[in-house]
Amino acid sequence: MEIRLRVESAVRDEAEELTSALHDWLREDRDVGRHARIGRLADSGGAPSGAMSADWFGWVQLIAGSGFSTAGLVYAHNSFRASLPRRQQTVSVVIEHNGTRIVLEDASPESAARIAEILSGSGDDEEAPGGSS
Repeated sequence: MEIRLRVESAVRDEAEELTSALHDWLREDRDVGRHARIGRLADSGGAPSGAMSADWFGWVQLIAGSGFSTAGLVYAHNSFRASLPRRQQTVSVVIEHNGTRIVLEDASPESAARIAEILSGSGDDEEAPGGSS
């Protein structure tokens, strides 16, 4: 299973910094990092190219293996957001899987449900602020 994630912010440098922080957070998370290959994808023209960039990347790529848990990703997403300074907790996290994209603006139970839906394949292609439909 391939999952792509990134942090969006009105400030590009902040988005890059937070996406890098999310990458590091997921690598250190025992429930995610232990069961997924985690890499960085450069963004060129809106589509991840797989090329590495020394100073910028647009997406975090997870290639989930056996033992990967959707609950682990939900928990990691919530914990990552909670670790941010209050002013940054309002940034959006974008998750893409199998052509479906959701935009999460918080770590609410509804957002957790949307993560589970997109990974199970039951979510629609949408941008859902706050995770609600």
